[in-house]
This record gives sequence, structure tokens and C-alpha cells, in this order.
Amino acid sequence: MPILLLSAIFANVFTIGFVWFDIYLWREWYLHKDLVQPEYGQEYAQHCLIGAIAILVLFALGKIVIRSLFSGSGKGMQDEPVAERYPEQYQLQRPDGSIINIEQGGVKGKQAIIFIHGWNSNSMQWYYQKKYFEKDYHLILMDHAGLGKSKRPDNKDYSLEKLAADLNAVIDYSNVKDPVLWGHSMGGFTILTFCKMYADRLQRIKGIILEHTTYTNPTKTSVMSGLLQAIQNPVLKPICWIMIGLSPLLWISRWMSYLNGSSLIMTRLLTFAGTQTAKQLDFTALLSTMAPPAITGRGVLGMFEYDATEVLSQINIPTLVIGADKDRLTKLEASVFMNEHIPGSQLLVLSSAGHMGFVEQHRHVNAVAGKFLNFKPNPADQVIANERIPQKV
Repeated sequence: MPILLLSAIFANVFTIGFVWFDIYLWREWYLHKDLVQPEYGQEYAQHCLIGAIAILVLFALGKIVIRSLFSGSGKGMQDEPVAERYPEQYQLQRPDGSIINIEQGGVKGKQAIIFIHGWNSNSMQWYYQKKYFEKDYHLILMDHAGLGKSKRPDNKDYSLEKLAADLNAVIDYSNVKDPVLWGHSMGGFTILTFCKMYADRLQRIKGIILEHTTYTNPTKTSVMSGLLQAIQNPVLKPICWIMIGLSPLLWISRWMSYLNGSSLIMTRLLTFAGTQTAKQLDFTALLSTMAPPAITGRGVLGMFEYDATEVLSQINIPTLVIGADKDRLTKLEASVFMNEHIPGSQLLVLSSAGHMGFVEQHRHVNAVAGKFLNFKPNPADQVIANERIPQKV
């Protein structure tokens, strides 16, 4: 998302600035540690040494402190997310040179769910959904090209049309009957673009879940949308190209931002609403850190060209739209708009949840999704707002 682009740049600049300042302090200590003049003597050198060591400690332990300070009201939850994959994995070769990593779990022969993750993440983000649904469903997870364990395309194409074509290929390769497509953020963009490009194939899709996503260029449906649209061409696009050109350097800085805790601060402020646990925050920041900056930049450039508004009214399969009242990256209005324009769709509004609502409020999301997957439509469930649903349904 464009606003995440700005936050990543801010965290990188903050980290690079601290690295420069730390180098400066070490240099000052080295130059003045043997001098005897009061104004430039050992006392000054000692202060520089203490400051330099303090910054090193911040880089080494900052994440631990920040993670604890920014843990929300979800403390004490028994199940915490872990970055893990199913053992069964496949590599799908694409004509553009990319290789799409696919993993499978659950029960083969049961109803299949294909999960498509958001940008700046990978398929490991679905930890809670895997745990909840793997006993009764066949789960298929894909990594977008260039993310997770998937290889980048040779032609550097990260358009939504390319991602939708990859999804179509994964559906064919998986050879499952009537799958449900579940997409988060960019994954939702991918599903809606798939619906636009492969309308004739929708009869082979049993249903779709669109979570914390939008139907058009995300600068239009994010917080500060007016500002983001105004700076899209003069500021955001050049930043994307800078990230592409300086990707190795910025990736090092991104990992340093994760270790010193600055990326966790950005993750908390932009993607959670305050009910996350410390480990959920760390988990989400870690997955974001794994994404190469060049891939982040090219994906955001692709988002600027995205629009699926016209296809909404043509989607004639069961659809569940999930939005959140504290989502800063995709405002709730986008979910409401999709619900109003997709015939017969259902809307779940998460209260006190952000862009990572499927992590932050996974029990609620999984319960409602499980209810939806049984496909027992009830007009009274057209809008499921702030609903209290038991953990097991």
C-alpha cells in the first residue's frame, strides 16, 4: 500500500541516520580519547563512547523493548503466530520466468480454499487460518512472484494482470474442484482482477472472501487519500524507483529497522488497532521485513494502475467482504462500497481492528468465514457488524 511505502522510507531514513550518528560518535571517541585538553579531552571522549555503545544496544535490543511497549490488550493469548510452512510444496514455472511457490495442507478431497496474501508479506501470514481450517478443508497457499519463496519474473512485470494470471495458473495446477478464493489486501486486488480477466471461469469458483482490500487504486481509499493522490506522480512514483535502484542497501536498512524496533512502531500504527499481542506485532513486522524493497516498489507501481470497479456488479458467486473500522490502509468505506455493488454479498465489519484484522481478531474472522463457507445464506446476515460469534461454529 502507498502509505506503507512512506512508512518504510521513514523507518529506513531513521535507521540510516542513527547508523551515521553511531559511526560519528565512535570516530569522535577514537580521535579524542588520548587528548588532555579539558574541552576536547577524555571526558568528551567518554561521553562519545557511552553514546556509541547506547546506540549499539538500541540496535540490538530495541525490538524487544518496542515489542513490549506496543503490545495491546491481546496479552496472554495461548496461541501465538509462528513463521512456518506446510512441508508439501510445489514450484510452478511461469512463462515470464517467475516461479510461484505453492504449499498445501489440510485434508485433500475436502472443500479447497486458495489463500492469496497481501503485498509486502508472504503466505506464512495465514497462520491462524491454517490452524483453524486445516482439519476440515484442503488449504492451498501461494506466494506472489518475488515474495516468500517465489522467484521474480524476468520481465519485471508486477501488474495486477500478471498476478491474476498467476492465480489462474495456480488454480489449474492445483486441480481442485470449485475452490474458494480468500485474498487479503493485494490478494483481494488479485482476486478482483481475476474476476475481470477470467469471467468465464467464475462458474468454477465456489466463492470469494475479500479481506481488508479495495476495488481501485488504494490511494483513493486509504487515510489521507487526497494527499496520496496529489503526490502519487511527483513523489510516490519516484520513491518506488529509488527503492528499486537501491534495493540491496534499503533491504539491509529494513532489517536494521526491524532489529531496532522502528519498523514495529510503523507496523503497530498503520496495521493494528491496539488489540494485538507483542508476538503478533513482531510476526507481522518480520514478514514485511522479508520483502525485498525492489518488489515493494514495483508492486506499488502496479497498484497505481489498478481498478476493478466495473467488475463488481458482474460477480455472481457467494462473496464475503471483511472490513475493519480502524483500518488505515483500506478505509471501511471501500468494503461497504464493494458490499453494495457485489450482488448478494455479505459484509463483516470488525470493531477495533486494523488492516491485519485476520491476525488481530482471528477468532472472530475465522468463525464468520467458517459460517460463510457452509454457504447457508440468510438475509439477516447480509451485514454482520460487531457480531459476537463463538469460537467454534
